[in-house]
Amino acid sequence: MQYLYRRIHENMRFSVMLMQPKTLKIITVILLTLVVLSPALVAIIVVWQEHLNFLARENLLSDIKNSQQLMNYGINPRIYGLLWAIILAPIGFCLGVNLHNSYVAYRAAMRQRKIKILQRMWQQNPYPEEIIL
Repeated sequence: MQYLYRRIHENMRFSVMLMQPKTLKIITVILLTLVVLSPALVAIIVVWQEHLNFLARENLLSDIKNSQQLMNYGINPRIYGLLWAIILAPIGFCLGVNLHNSYVAYRAAMRQRKIKILQRMWQQNPYPEEIIL
């Protein structure tokens, strides 16, 4: 029984070491920085895409004037995929870290509950004093 108690206690210490407070603070600062900067990055990407479209239109107009040919540039789906990735990646990562922390806290609470039950069982005397020889 002592071995089981010691083993549970070692596992609990190991899971707490996985996500130390200093590491969690560093990850939180990085994620908050990404969340704050992501709208600016999205705005820069949108403005850059519009600038590229404007340059393409200028080139088209000059080509039309010179050779009377019209070329149609479509919307670049890669840019919009990148925009969604920039917006959703930090949010998903923050959500994942929070869910992991909640799960670790839940597992620690369940371990503590099991330890208390095992300690009560250990302290109980299953047989009356008269039977023990």
